[in-house]
Amino acid sequence: MRLKHGSDPKENEEISQFSKWLLSVGEGKISEPNDNIADIPIPKDMLITDYEEPIATIVQITYPNFLDNYTSYDYLKSRAILASTIEVVNQINDYVLGLMPGINSLFDIY
Repeated sequence: MRLKHGSDPKENEEISQFSKWLLSVGEGKISEPNDNIADIPIPKDMLITDYEEPIATIVQITYPNFLDNYTSYDYLKSRAILASTIEVVNQINDYVLGLMPGINSLFDIY
């Protein structure tokens, strides 16, 4: 994932802080492992706390106006959802594919 510069100094600072946090998580520097489990504190401004369907909510927040933009390479490459397990990744992918017109009929072929 590549993070770019924002439109103003405040946004640039937020992007810089997020980049440093994300690298720390990826390098295992946020929390010391304990029995192969690590507690990673997530900043409150990055949490989605008001939802009924977690996958639908995170997709709607991360990909606003998805149906109007899903064919846009720039739209898709500028967003990412981080998931804790491959199972969650598969659930998110299945949900997003289900939103796309005509995709369900492709699954029927296979």
